[in-house]
Amino acid sequence: MSLREHERRILAEIERQLDEEAPDLADRLDSFTAEDPDEPAEPGLGSWKPWAACAVIAAVTAGLLVLLFLLTPGTPQPEPASENVPGTGESVPAEEPAGERVPAPGP
Repeated sequence: MSLREHERRILAEIERQLDEEAPDLADRLDSFTAEDPDEPAEPGLGSWKPWAACAVIAAVTAGLLVLLFLLTPGTPQPEPASENVPGTGESVPAEEPAGERVPAPGP
């Protein structure tokens, strides 16, 4: 954020007065001045992009979900229940209609 011309003149006047009244303090404050105030403290952090970290986390999560779905065994299907044919004591699978099955001759 840049300063207005009037603000710059005021700051320059304050700096000039500080140099005249307290040169030791002015020298100490000058040692903290950086060439670029927006420059990060560590140069390695300037290239770090938060969206890249989010993309890596999203890709790992998606990969784990796909792996989970591929390795999870399917649920076993229940076998059809058998029905008892009344009066014969025979059991017939549920898929076959009871009327089409011929009962075995009894003793």
